[in-house]
Amino acid sequence: MDQQRKYKWNWFRLLVALLVGSFLYACIGQQLELRAVQREAACAREELAAAKQLNLQFQHERSLLATPGYVEKLAREELGLVKPGEIPYVPAGKN
Repeated sequence: MDQQRKYKWNWFRLLVALLVGSFLYACIGQQLELRAVQREAACAREELAAAKQLNLQFQHERSLLATPGYVEKLAREELGLVKPGEIPYVPAGKN
């Protein structure tokens, strides 16, 4: 009878060990997944900050485009346009 009781006790230990093992496996898996989500969130926050900065630059550029002086400057520098009666000047090294 003593041997039968010892056999049942080993099954109980095995069952407890399996339950503890499965609990630890689930906890570790959740922690790994949580860290991955946190890394993704940090990357998304960085991308959002960069997008906000770019948006501010575009808004500034847009406000500059509303001024005639800036539009004239862009037309002269980027498009090579001149006012009537002006003689265009192109440096020798620039085509």
